[in-house]
Amino acid sequence: MEAERLNSPSTSVITFEVLGHQLHFSQDPNSKHLGTTVWDTSMVFAKFLEKNCRKGRFSSSKLKGKRIIELGAGCGVAGFGMALLGCDVVSTDQIEVGSLLRRNVECNTSRILQMNSCSDSFGSIKVAELDWGNEDHIKAVGPPFDYVIGTDVVIYAEHLVGPLLQPIIALSGPKTTIMLGHDIRSTSVHEQMLLTWKNFFEVKIVSKAKMDMLLRREAGENGLGK
Repeated sequence: MEAERLNSPSTSVITFEVLGHQLHFSQDPNSKHLGTTVWDTSMVFAKFLEKNCRKGRFSSSKLKGKRIIELGAGCGVAGFGMALLGCDVVSTDQIEVGSLLRRNVECNTSRILQMNSCSDSFGSIKVAELDWGNEDHIKAVGPPFDYVIGTDVVIYAEHLVGPLLQPIIALSGPKTTIMLGHDIRSTSVHEQMLLTWKNFFEVKIVSKAKMDMLLRREAGENGLGK
């Protein structure tokens, strides 16, 4: 029996609890742009952070103040997971998605900061336009970053592997960690991506034991460390 999806694309607002906060993410069921949907993998990513934030490299004490850039942020779920652990996040997407992303960032940031007891642990999150092949956009966000993250960033065809790799390299430095999660829609594309990226990065797959038990079956999470 196929597992029920976490999100129905017909829903206009998704309520999602992560790291003690109930957040609300608007999506546009009528849009033809993929970025206006809350994809399951972004929620799996945020819950992965929640599960592993008490100790180790994803604890708030280790992440506080780190600079994060999110590629293909869409509705902004994964970026909020990092910001709630004290990171300073730049959530990026194409201009067509920018207004929806900005609305989600503004509304949820306001909601978090109203909880005075939690506001000290919250970092920051802002929105920037970023077309992957646009060098001016890349320079404007101020690389390098400590982390580059992305969930379901259009890895469904082999010809997209290169266009995603290029901005990741441009946004990274020698100590940057890259974290990506995606549903495996094509085994051959997934294998091609891993083979290509092993030429540039030390590649590690996040074990299912480190994911939230209720969510881990819904999306394949792949961590890429540089």
